[in-house]
Amino acid sequence: MQCRKCKKDIPNGSAYCCHCGVRQEPPPRRPKSRGNGQGSVYQRGRTWMAVVVTGYYTGADGKLHKRTRSKGGFATKRDAVAYLPTLAATPREKRKITLQEAYNRWEPTHRADASTVGCYRAAFRYFEPLWSCKLPDIDIDDLQDCVDACPRGRRTKENMKAAIGLVYKYAIPRGLASLNLGPYLILSGEHGSKDGLPLPAVDLLRAAIGRVPYADYIVAQCYLGYRPSELLALRASDYDPARRAFVAGAKTDAGKDRTVTVSPKIQPIIDRLMPAGDGYVFAAPNGGQMPIKSYREAFYAALEAVGIDNPVTERDGVRYHKYTPHSCRHTFATLLKGVKAPDKDKLELIGHTSTEMLRHYQDVDIDALRRITDAL
Repeated sequence: MQCRKCKKDIPNGSAYCCHCGVRQEPPPRRPKSRGNGQGSVYQRGRTWMAVVVTGYYTGADGKLHKRTRSKGGFATKRDAVAYLPTLAATPREKRKITLQEAYNRWEPTHRADASTVGCYRAAFRYFEPLWSCKLPDIDIDDLQDCVDACPRGRRTKENMKAAIGLVYKYAIPRGLASLNLGPYLILSGEHGSKDGLPLPAVDLLRAAIGRVPYADYIVAQCYLGYRPSELLALRASDYDPARRAFVAGAKTDAGKDRTVTVSPKIQPIIDRLMPAGDGYVFAAPNGGQMPIKSYREAFYAALEAVGIDNPVTERDGVRYHKYTPHSCRHTFATLLKGVKAPDKDKLELIGHTSTEMLRHYQDVDIDALRRITDAL
C-alpha cells in the first residue's frame, strides 16, 4: 500500500507511514455523548453538577427564562453524566398542573392594561369549581358547565371564554395541555340550561349499585348537590356523624363550607364509603382523590351500563354529552322543587352564588335543612 501523503510504499495495514509519519486512516469520530436537550455537566469546586433544561417561561420582566432541574455533589464527571437521564425523565403525572396554577403562570405574561387583566381575573373566578382540577383532565363539558352556571351577563361569559382560551394558548406550547378548549365554549345557553338526570334514571342507577361501578357515587351526588370537583374533594373530616351532614364546598362566597345534610336515601352509601382516618369519601381505587377525568369516564360508563341514553353532539371535532357529572347537581335542584321549605334553606344546600348577600344576612337552621333532605 502507499502512504496517503508521500505516496511511498509502506507495509499493508500500517497505521502510520514509516517515511513521513502520517496516520493512514483518520481517527474514528467519537460519537456525541449527549444531544441537544439532554443536559450538561460542569465542575463546581471539587464536585460536579448535572443540569437539564425542562422548559422556558416569561418572567415579570417580560424576558424569556430557562426553567432547569439540577443535582450536585457528584465526585466525578462520569457520575454526573450518568445521572442526566434521571433528571431529564419527567413522568407525565408530574407535568400536570391545576387550572389555577396554569392561570397564575399565564397572567403575569399577558401584555394588556390593568383594566383588561382585571376583567379576565373576575371572569376566571367563575371557573373556581375546576381550579383544583388538573388541566389535562378538564373536559369541554366541565368548562361549559361553569359558563352555563355563571349568573352574570353575556359580557362576563365572553371574558370567561377569552380568559380560558388565553390560558390554553399559554399552556399548549409548554406541554401542559394538548387542545385549546376555549373557542368551543358556547355562550348562548341560559343559566342552568344543562339537563339534569331524570329521576327514573336515578332509580336505575340505584338498582345497579353493587353491580355497576360508581353507580353509588352518582346517586349520592344527585342527593348531595355538590359539584363534581366538590364531591371528589370530600374527606372524612368534612362529615359530622352526629348531625349526619357534610360541611364543605367550593371556596366561593356562596359555596364555601356550606352545610349539606345527608338524605336517608343515601345514608347507607355514605356509611359504607366513609374511610378510616381522614381519607376521601368518594375515592379512587387506590384510596387517593379521584381525578375529575376518571369520574367523568366512570359516569358515562355507568349510564351506558344501565341503559340510559346519553346523546353526544359534535361541533368542530369537540364532543358534547347531554348528561355530564354536573347534571347530578341539576337533579338535586329538581328534587328540591318538590319539597316545601324556605328558599334560604334550599339555597344553603345548593350554594348558589347569586344569593351571596341573602346568605350573609340569614341564619341557617340545621333542623330545617334536615327536614328538606329527609323529604327528598
